[in-house]
Amino acid sequence: MKRCSYCGVEYPDDAVMCLTDHTPLDPAAPPPPAARAPEPAPKRPVYHFASLSPADRQQSLVTLVTCATLVAADMVVTRLRAAGIEAFLPDECVMQNAGWNFNTFGYVRVQVSPKDYDAATNLLAASATGA
Repeated sequence: MKRCSYCGVEYPDDAVMCLTDHTPLDPAAPPPPAARAPEPAPKRPVYHFASLSPADRQQSLVTLVTCATLVAADMVVTRLRAAGIEAFLPDECVMQNAGWNFNTFGYVRVQVSPKDYDAATNLLAASATGA
């Protein structure tokens, strides 16, 4: 069935003009699109944290996590800095210069101060679970 866009009167599919107001009729409307399947939930990163020994707590910086790419490590650092936790990427220059070859280094370390380690692990663990 065709419907007049001006007055709303319905006509058979073979009609070309509205008899009431002489408006040209558009072709029959296509059927509504099929409902889309819901998109899967975004994959959240999984972080593995090592517990710090008393000797590690005496260092100026400790490794919080290691990431496979510089982009992933930069995302972690950005999240930490947004929460007020200063973070450092000691492998940043190596990966910028030779990041195309994963065998060169293999990972990027994200380091924080030992005093911020617990807060950083709590923040990243909460973001990994979606809390």
